[in-house]
Parts: sequence; structure tokens; C-alpha cells
Amino acid sequence: MIRFFTLLFIPLLCIAIAGCFNNDGEIDIDTPPPISDAKRIAIVPFFAKAGAAEDVGKLAGRIGVNLATRMELIFKEAEWVYDISNKVKPVDDKLTELGLTVEQIYSDPALAAKLGQALSADMVIIGRVEEPRITDQDYNQLLMKQGRQGGISGTSTYIRTRLTARGLTRVKVIDASSNQIIFNNRIGSYLKYWYAYQTQQSEQQIFKSRTDRLADLGKYLPLRIAYVLHPTGLKLEAEEQILLKPDMVLKGTGGIVEFN
Repeated sequence: MIRFFTLLFIPLLCIAIAGCFNNDGEIDIDTPPPISDAKRIAIVPFFAKAGAAEDVGKLAGRIGVNLATRMELIFKEAEWVYDISNKVKPVDDKLTELGLTVEQIYSDPALAAKLGQALSADMVIIGRVEEPRITDQDYNQLLMKQGRQGGISGTSTYIRTRLTARGLTRVKVIDASSNQIIFNNRIGSYLKYWYAYQTQQSEQQIFKSRTDRLADLGKYLPLRIAYVLHPTGLKLEAEEQILLKPDMVLKGTGGIVEFN
């Protein structure tokens, strides 16, 4: 009987305690960090997860810089330290001076705190970007365009294509004075693009390329990260967003089509 309750209690305890290990071996800490209390914050260049494509590494760089400029705009009273270009790179220069890599900073909060102290920063922010999921899906259901009066407009039939881009990064915030991770969570953006076109014009369609979609992730994912880090001071930045959809009403056998 004792063994039964022990086996029952351990999983329940794990669920109850915030910060249980998840499937990537990290301990989630989703309480927003007290960024508004910091006087000086360092953002280490974001980097791509091992094995990611070359363009994902470039995406990671854009996410880190765009996040830094976004946070600097929000928290004007704090001083932000981050790499701006190949010539202006105070964080990278300090990493070289200390003989450290971004991977070491990400993996070891003590080393992240060491970097923060060397930069006279109260907090250190770093993120690791995963390989984005880029998908294309065609819908072969034949649809009819609705006119202004609610009836069928013309006789042309339409079909749909949906493109998506889902980007994920695990973001960590380390307190430089205590060597403790005070935030650690996966943050993502899920972007959708809808196209509707006449069946006879399918070969003429120009869709958003992988490069275009990665560029959009480089814009929207930093906004999402900034919101998650400081949700009380910013307007909601939704994880899922529809960036493109047809400016027409289409109807199929199931009724009016929703682009969602």
C-alpha cells in the first residue's frame, strides 16, 4: 500500500511543482523576469540549434538584434548591451576576452553570470533557435466566389493553398548577481499565409518563399519574445498570426470558407 501511494504521489508532485523537466531536458520557468528593475542588460547573440541550416543561423542573429532593439525602445531608462554589427560587438568581444562561447553561456548559468558581471550587467538574455517548420498545403476543394449580393459571382472555380512558418526558440534570462536562471521557456511564432486562385491560373501563382517566411519570423518572433518577457507592459502579441489571406468570400459544399 505504501509503495502504491509513493508511485502515485511522485507524478502528482512533479505536475504540481513549477519547473518540471520537459521533453528537451530543460526546466521551464515561465514567470516573467523583473526586467524593469534592471539598470543594465546584456543580450548574447542568439544562435541556431546544432544541425540547423545556414539560413537558420542568420535568422537567429536577426532575432537577437531585433529583440534587443525592441526591448531598448520599451525600457528606455535601462542600458542595453548587444552586438549591432561586425564592428560594434561588445558582447562578442567580451566573450572572446573571457574565452567563452555562446553555447557555454546558454548551457551554464554561472558562465552567463560571469559574462554579465564582466559587462557590468544585471541580467543576461540568450536564446537558441530551432530549425523552423516551413510547410505548404494545397486544398483541392472547388470553391465559388460570392458576389456583393451574396450570390455566385461568375462561373470560375477557386482552390486554396496555405503556407506556414513556425519558429521556436528557447529563451533564458540569468541573474548576474545570483548566477541563477530566472526565466527559461520555449517561445514561438506560428505564421500563416492563405492563397485563393482560379484553377486555370494555378501555375501563375507566386507564393512566399522560404527566405520570405524566415524574414517574417525574424520580425514577429522577437515581438512575441518581448511580449512573453514583459506581458503586463505590452499589448498582446499572439503566437499564431495570419499574415495573408484573400480579399474575397468563397463558398464550398460546406458553406463559407474560413481562412484560419
